[in-house]
Amino acid sequence: MGNKRTVVNEAEQFVKRLLTEDLTKDHQYHDLGHTIRVRDAALELAKAENCTAEDMEILEIACLFHDIGFCKVYEGHEAVSRQIAAEFLQKHDYPEEKAKLVLKLIDVTYPPKYPANLLEKIIKDADLSNLASLNYMDYLDALRHEWGVFLNRQYTDDEWNIMNYKFINNHQFFTDTAKAIYTEQWKANRKIMKKKRPPKDKPESAEPLVVKTPGSSSKSISMDGLIGKNKSAQMMIKTSLRNHLDLAALADNKANIMLSVNALIITIVIPLAASYVSDGNWYLIVPMVSLLITCLASMVFATLATRPIRMEGYTNQQQIKQGRSNLFFFGNFYRMKYDDYEEGLRTVLAEEQKLDSSIMRDLYYLGTSLGGKYRQLRLCYTIFMWGIIVTVLAFGISYSMSLS
Repeated sequence: MGNKRTVVNEAEQFVKRLLTEDLTKDHQYHDLGHTIRVRDAALELAKAENCTAEDMEILEIACLFHDIGFCKVYEGHEAVSRQIAAEFLQKHDYPEEKAKLVLKLIDVTYPPKYPANLLEKIIKDADLSNLASLNYMDYLDALRHEWGVFLNRQYTDDEWNIMNYKFINNHQFFTDTAKAIYTEQWKANRKIMKKKRPPKDKPESAEPLVVKTPGSSSKSISMDGLIGKNKSAQMMIKTSLRNHLDLAALADNKANIMLSVNALIITIVIPLAASYVSDGNWYLIVPMVSLLITCLASMVFATLATRPIRMEGYTNQQQIKQGRSNLFFFGNFYRMKYDDYEEGLRTVLAEEQKLDSSIMRDLYYLGTSLGGKYRQLRLCYTIFMWGIIVTVLAFGISYSMSLS
């Protein structure tokens, strides 16, 4: 137990030092105080949910590291948090299986992700326990300041109040304990935000959300992209992308099954049949050749179904500016220099329309690739089915003829 607490204590000291030294005065929400509050809330929930000491240790380490990435970046900090945590745990010889659980808990704090088990539910509830805090309005002011500084997002009071009312109104706590101890204050905070909304006869957002571009006081970029302003579209895109990835994995599994089955037939059945032919059973030649052709043809199409697509690995800046490439797919940038990739990605992220285009392009090409996989896979299974039928019929006819 002493060694376990030593790792936790060292993790706490490491995180406190990093958050104290590397965060700026503009990190008013995601600061050391937030990390400690999340850790304490998580341990309180875990204790009430009767978690084991080992689970509480894993949970505590995950909470300490969950926002450490803000020391390096603002957007995408979860990935950096995972990396820093992984390096720390490896340096301290933390068990690999437990380290994986820690990293998974950090990963699930990314807002769109849905918790799959009790520990994940606890860290999600703890991370957003501020929604049920007496200081909720102060935390909102701190978050608004951060977004203005680090994301260049400027909101009117009406826009800010509408957005946060929608968020707190749609939020749900996952654990029974969180529902029991947070619901009353959460409802009170929700009522406050409801009163702060503009009157119903006033448009919810008279002006689009505007982002001031660095180095310019006059140029602005609309953040109301086709997908960005439509929650239903976002949900459909996420669902479609996830379904495409799942179907691609399923297609690869089916193709691998066909490769394995046909390889076994060629390795075991064909040599066995060949030995019978050499002993004078000539009637087996036709069914043996039919089976061999079936297996080879099935393996060819199964291989085509799993073969990676051709990738150039490079995208020039002209293609990026014209929205004719997707820099979120590794096949379009793995041969690019980092500076070129960063410049291109900033170009995409600076305009909502280009970002929408990248999302739709990703969905389209995932779909076309998936269509190709399933077309090859269908041919593979069709050839195998009819080939086996022809082989069995050929064997029956050849055997009957050998008897007459």
